[in-house]
Amino acid sequence: MKIIRGFRKTGGLLIFVAVAWCCFIVEPAAIATMTSPSPADSVMAGYASYYSYECADKPMANGRRFDPEKRTCASWFYKFGTVLEIKSLDTARATEVVVTDRGPNKRFVKGGRIIDLSKRAFEDIDELDKGIIRVVVTVKSVPK
Repeated sequence: MKIIRGFRKTGGLLIFVAVAWCCFIVEPAAIATMTSPSPADSVMAGYASYYSYECADKPMANGRRFDPEKRTCASWFYKFGTVLEIKSLDTARATEVVVTDRGPNKRFVKGGRIIDLSKRAFEDIDELDKGIIRVVVTVKSVPK
């Protein structure tokens, strides 16, 4: 009888913990929104930052050298060569970029950062002084 009571108490506690755990698991918005490449009409919202001259002339993940004056970006969510429209939610200005690199750093992705823009692309849509901005990313074309 004591064993059954002990099992009821322990079993009930385990079920409670399991249910509570499932209710409180929070995935970052960037990862939860898009876990695999999606069709050309996909839209994603999150934060964008930029990288500039500290990375100039260093190789990107696609093997080419980084030029901060070109409209390019780094993303984990899209194939190389994908053309994206990036729109600032603060200014409503937009620019088009090509995915040429991988990023942002995965610890930032967990916080909702979905894309790193080149200096030129970031300047097109907002002030560099901000450093991080809210954006909407829309796929314009996907390479074959």
